[in-house]
Amino acid sequence: MTRTPGDISRRRNIADAASGFLSRATVVLYGCPEPGQDERDVMTRLRRYADARDWVVIGEVTDLSPATIPFQERRGWPAARNAVTSGQAKGIVATACPQTPVASDLEDWLRDNQAFLSEVATAPSTAEGVAQ
Repeated sequence: MTRTPGDISRRRNIADAASGFLSRATVVLYGCPEPGQDERDVMTRLRRYADARDWVVIGEVTDLSPATIPFQERRGWPAARNAVTSGQAKGIVATACPQTPVASDLEDWLRDNQAFLSEVATAPSTAEGVAQ
Protein backbone atom coordinates (compact mmCIF):
# COMPACT_ATOMS: atom_id res chain seq x y z
CA MET A 1 0.00 0.00 0.00
CA THR A 2 1.44 3.32 -1.08
CA ARG A 3 0.96 6.16 1.36
CA THR A 4 0.37 9.66 0.07
CA PRO A 5 2.16 12.65 1.61
CA GLY A 6 -1.14 13.53 3.27
CA ASP A 7 -1.37 10.06 4.83
CA ILE A 8 2.18 10.33 6.14
CA SER A 9 1.54 13.79 7.58
CA ARG A 10 -1.70 12.67 9.24
CA ARG A 11 0.00 9.63 10.79
CA ARG A 12 2.85 11.79 12.12
CA ASN A 13 0.37 14.25 13.62
CA ILE A 14 -1.51 11.40 15.31
CA ALA A 15 1.72 9.91 16.65
CA ASP A 16 2.91 13.32 17.88
CA ALA A 17 -0.40 14.00 19.62
CA ALA A 18 -0.48 10.54 21.21
CA SER A 19 3.06 10.87 22.54
CA GLY A 20 2.63 14.43 23.75
CA PHE A 21 5.37 15.51 21.34
CA LEU A 22 3.65 18.24 19.39
CA SER A 23 6.33 19.49 17.09
CA ARG A 24 9.23 18.16 15.11
CA ALA A 25 12.49 20.02 14.64
CA THR A 26 12.73 22.21 11.57
CA VAL A 27 16.10 22.44 9.88
CA VAL A 28 17.82 24.07 6.95
CA LEU A 29 20.33 22.03 4.93
CA TYR A 30 23.67 23.78 4.41
CA GLY A 31 25.86 21.94 1.93
CA CYS A 32 29.43 22.93 1.20
CA PRO A 33 30.63 20.48 -1.45
CA GLU A 34 34.35 19.98 -1.80
CA PRO A 35 35.92 20.38 -5.24
CA GLY A 36 34.92 17.40 -7.34
CA GLN A 37 31.87 16.51 -5.23
CA ASP A 38 28.48 16.53 -6.91
CA GLU A 39 26.28 19.17 -5.26
CA ARG A 40 23.19 16.99 -5.64
CA ASP A 41 24.88 14.06 -3.90
CA VAL A 42 25.90 16.28 -0.98
CA MET A 43 22.39 17.66 -0.56
CA THR A 44 20.89 14.16 -0.89
CA ARG A 45 23.09 12.90 1.97
CA LEU A 46 22.08 15.85 4.15
CA ARG A 47 18.40 15.31 3.37
CA ARG A 48 18.65 11.59 4.18
CA TYR A 49 20.31 12.44 7.49
CA ALA A 50 17.51 14.87 8.38
CA ASP A 51 14.79 12.50 7.17
CA ALA A 52 16.22 9.65 9.27
CA ARG A 53 15.70 11.84 12.35
CA ASP A 54 12.23 12.87 11.23
CA TRP A 55 13.28 16.52 11.02
CA VAL A 56 11.33 18.87 8.76
CA VAL A 57 13.55 20.40 6.07
CA ILE A 58 12.40 23.95 5.39
CA GLY A 59 15.16 24.91 2.95
CA GLU A 60 18.41 24.02 1.26
CA VAL A 61 21.51 26.14 0.79
CA THR A 62 24.44 25.07 -1.38
CA ASP A 63 27.56 27.10 -0.67
CA LEU A 64 30.47 26.77 -3.11
CA SER A 65 32.82 28.94 -1.04
CA PRO A 66 36.19 27.31 -0.28
CA ALA A 67 36.21 25.36 3.00
CA THR A 68 39.06 27.49 4.32
CA ILE A 69 36.87 30.62 4.42
CA PRO A 70 35.36 31.29 7.88
CA PHE A 71 31.65 30.52 8.06
CA GLN A 72 30.68 34.19 8.58
CA GLU A 73 32.29 35.11 5.24
CA ARG A 74 30.81 32.32 3.13
CA ARG A 75 28.34 33.34 0.42
CA GLY A 76 25.59 30.93 1.44
CA TRP A 77 25.81 31.47 5.19
CA PRO A 78 23.39 34.45 5.35
CA ALA A 79 20.55 32.31 3.96
CA ALA A 80 21.12 29.54 6.54
CA ARG A 81 21.52 32.11 9.33
CA ASN A 82 18.32 33.90 8.34
CA ALA A 83 16.34 30.64 8.42
CA VAL A 84 17.31 30.29 12.09
CA THR A 85 17.04 33.92 13.18
CA SER A 86 13.60 34.23 11.54
CA GLY A 87 12.37 31.23 13.53
CA GLN A 88 11.74 29.08 10.44
CA ALA A 89 14.46 26.59 11.45
CA LYS A 90 15.63 25.38 14.84
CA GLY A 91 18.77 23.78 13.46
CA ILE A 92 21.24 23.53 10.62
CA VAL A 93 22.29 20.23 9.06
CA ALA A 94 25.65 20.95 7.45
CA THR A 95 28.45 19.12 5.75
CA ALA A 96 31.30 18.27 8.10
CA CYS A 97 34.34 20.32 7.27
CA PRO A 98 37.47 19.07 9.04
CA GLN A 99 39.52 22.04 7.78
CA THR A 100 37.29 24.54 9.60
CA PRO A 101 36.47 23.55 13.18
CA VAL A 102 33.35 24.99 14.78
CA ALA A 103 34.35 28.46 15.89
CA SER A 104 33.41 29.79 19.31
CA ASP A 105 31.52 32.60 17.53
CA LEU A 106 29.30 29.97 15.89
CA GLU A 107 28.78 28.19 19.20
CA ASP A 108 27.77 31.47 20.82
CA TRP A 109 25.42 32.29 17.95
CA LEU A 110 23.77 28.86 18.17
CA ARG A 111 23.32 29.23 21.93
CA ASP A 112 21.92 32.77 21.58
CA ASN A 113 19.38 31.54 18.99
CA GLN A 114 18.60 28.31 20.88
CA ALA A 115 19.56 26.42 17.73
CA PHE A 116 21.67 23.39 16.95
CA LEU A 117 24.19 22.37 14.32
CA SER A 118 24.49 18.80 13.13
CA GLU A 119 27.51 18.08 10.94
CA VAL A 120 27.31 15.21 8.47
CA ALA A 121 30.15 13.48 6.64
CA THR A 122 29.34 13.66 2.95
CA ALA A 123 32.13 11.53 1.55
CA PRO A 124 31.07 7.93 0.89
CA SER A 125 32.14 5.62 3.67
CA THR A 126 34.24 2.57 2.92
CA ALA A 127 31.27 0.35 3.77
CA GLU A 128 29.28 1.97 0.96
CA GLY A 129 32.04 1.21 -1.50
CA VAL A 130 32.02 -2.55 -0.83
CA ALA A 131 31.11 -4.62 -3.89
CA GLN A 132 27.64 -6.09 -3.80
